[in-house]
Amino acid sequence: MGYASRQRKRHAVSLEGLRVVVDVQHLYRPNKPKDRGSVYALADGTTTTEGGAVVVYAGALRAFLEERGAEVLTNDPTHWILVGPYSTRHRAVNAWKPHAYLACHLNAGGGRYALMEHMSMSRGKALAEAIGQSLSAIFPALADHRTLALKSTDRGAVCIERVEDPAAAVLCEPFFGDNPAHQALLAAPELHRVGRAIGLGVAAWWEHEH
Repeated sequence: MGYASRQRKRHAVSLEGLRVVVDVQHLYRPNKPKDRGSVYALADGTTTTEGGAVVVYAGALRAFLEERGAEVLTNDPTHWILVGPYSTRHRAVNAWKPHAYLACHLNAGGGRYALMEHMSMSRGKALAEAIGQSLSAIFPALADHRTLALKSTDRGAVCIERVEDPAAAVLCEPFFGDNPAHQALLAAPELHRVGRAIGLGVAAWWEHEH
């Protein structure tokens, strides 16, 4: 079966019973009200922020998962859900007992790949690989995908380290917003495609695990 056929099959996979947290990080932190993540300078002289772009792809990801029957917990400042420091959010996540936790970001530093990070020796490795494979297969601008196992002292660990097993926790950085070759992905229609591509990775992982 070719990749396109596998992707069509995964579109049809039921995600009934799957519980996923989609957490837009950087935003919704009263202790850091001006944090929007990285700021990207665009070719037309304007700028855009990591947080603003992540909100768009996270919304598309949530829609993809819910359309297929998954239950999704995501940021809701009105009701104080997934708001505040990451440690506070993680306590709420652990109480909710999800199967997967996705800390949503974008990357900076000019790379050409999708980067998915998980804590070393955790259940996140397989989910990280599935999401990375989906992104790199769908978007030619991504030269490849990489997964990185984090230790507690590594940059990025704070984003996922307090999420407890058996949840699979992944820090998602699907592309580099400061790489000119990736900046077409910052357009809203492409961000929607990014969110759906991540969803396809989640679906592939869920199908394999269950």
